[in-house]
This record gives sequence, structure tokens and C-alpha cells, in this order.
Amino acid sequence: MAVPEVVKVIKGDSARYDAYARRADLAMLVMAFAFLVVWSARIAFRDYIPGALRGTLITIQAFIWLAFVVDIIIRLALTDRRWHFLKTHPIDVIAVFIPPARPLKILSVFTSGTMLASRKGAVKSTQAILISVVLLMWIGAVSILDAERGAADAQITNFADAIWWALVTMTTVGYGDFAPVTGQGRAIATVLMLMGIALIGVITASVAAWFVALTEGEDEERDEVTRTQLLDRLAELESKLDAIAAREDAAASGLPHQTPKAPRRKARATAPAEDDAT
Repeated sequence: MAVPEVVKVIKGDSARYDAYARRADLAMLVMAFAFLVVWSARIAFRDYIPGALRGTLITIQAFIWLAFVVDIIIRLALTDRRWHFLKTHPIDVIAVFIPPARPLKILSVFTSGTMLASRKGAVKSTQAILISVVLLMWIGAVSILDAERGAADAQITNFADAIWWALVTMTTVGYGDFAPVTGQGRAIATVLMLMGIALIGVITASVAAWFVALTEGEDEERDEVTRTQLLDRLAELESKLDAIAAREDAAASGLPHQTPKAPRRKARATAPAEDDAT
């Protein structure tokens, strides 16, 4: 197949994939949030939920997970670069094939929804990062509670302690007042620490960039004021120099100063005396 034909096929696949993504991203985002709510309620309020309702919540989770599976199958079918898709969407693959990691699907779906909303001006990147941090902390808290509660010598037995543990673990503070004792809990802690370091690092960099931009703005404003003052002073000096030059030009082009003399009077004509005698 010639190179132009290959490029045409890739562009056609990309167009079909983008068209499907535009239609499906919002629906997947809503379903991912629904999955998070159902999953969180089933674990955090396990002692207060009747058995029948718990079964209903599990069924809802199963249907949503099935929708995720269908979504990833369709996305794979719409692109010829399947291995590339799998390598660039690891969270989607993990969430489908590893049941304990299914809540992570919301991070991937949220990222796609945020990119779509950002193009429309609805969500800024800093807001998306903050929301991602909150979602990651929430998922970590619910996951650790599900893994630790009921284990021997468990230290994390309620949702409040799980939230606190997730916060100090994401920020790598690690007070040590609560620690996982199960293998699954320690695996969750490892993932949470690694992802938390990355997200907190991005937030720190964003805050630093904001401070730098703020300082640069003040410096630019101060420089602009100084530049304006210098221009005004220069204009004033130029006007004074022009006035001095104008006076010098006027003095150089005029005639020498002389005091005017009074005009002479004409003598009155008189007849000679001898003529009168005659």
C-alpha cells in the first residue's frame, strides 16, 4: 500500500474514533461518577445498608462495568492501531481486567471529559488537577477501607480514618497513626503514593508559576510607569530646547539694533535782497 493510502486510512480511522469519542465521552463520564457513588456508598455505609439494597448496588456496578467493557471494545474496533491504544490507555485496560482497580476508570473518563470541557472553556487545567486530586484521595480512601476493614489487627476501620490516611499518604507525610496491614492495602498505598506525588508536584509547579507570573506582572507595571515618566521628561526637555533654538534663530536673522534719527527739515526759499531793492 502506498504512503498516501496509508495516511488516508489512518485519517479515516481517526475521524471515526473521534466522532465516537465525542458522543461517548459524556455518557462514560456520567456512568463513571455513578459507579463511584454506588461503589462508595456500598463500602462506606456497609453496616447501614440492607442486604437487598446491597445486592442492587452490586448489580448496578456490574452493568456499569459491562458498559465500560463494551466501550473499550468499540474503541479498539474503530482504530487499526490497537496496540498503541492499549499502551496509551493503561487505566482503561486495568480497570476492565482487574476488578479492584475498576474505580480508577473514573480518572481516565474524567480526563477525557475535562479535555472536552476545556476546549469549550468550561474547565481550566488547574481546576482539573484539583478535581483529580480530590477524586484520587476519595478512591484511595474507599479502596483502603474495603481492603482493611475486617482484617486482623486492622487500623483503618471507618471512612473518616480512611480519608485521613489517604490525605497523609498522597502528600507523603505519613504520620504512621494508620497503616495498612493487608497485602491489598499496601498495594493500594503504593499506587496512591506514586500518583499522589505526581499530582501534588503538578499543583506545586502551578502555584509556583502563578507566583512568578504575579511578580512579573508587578515588575512590568512598574517598568511601564518608569518608562512613561522618562518619556514625559524627555518631551519636556525637547520642548525647552525647541524654545531656546527658536529664540536664537530669531536673534540671528534680525538687523542690528540702531536708534532712528529725526528726519531733516527742508529750508524755506527766500528772495535775494538786491532783487527786493530793485
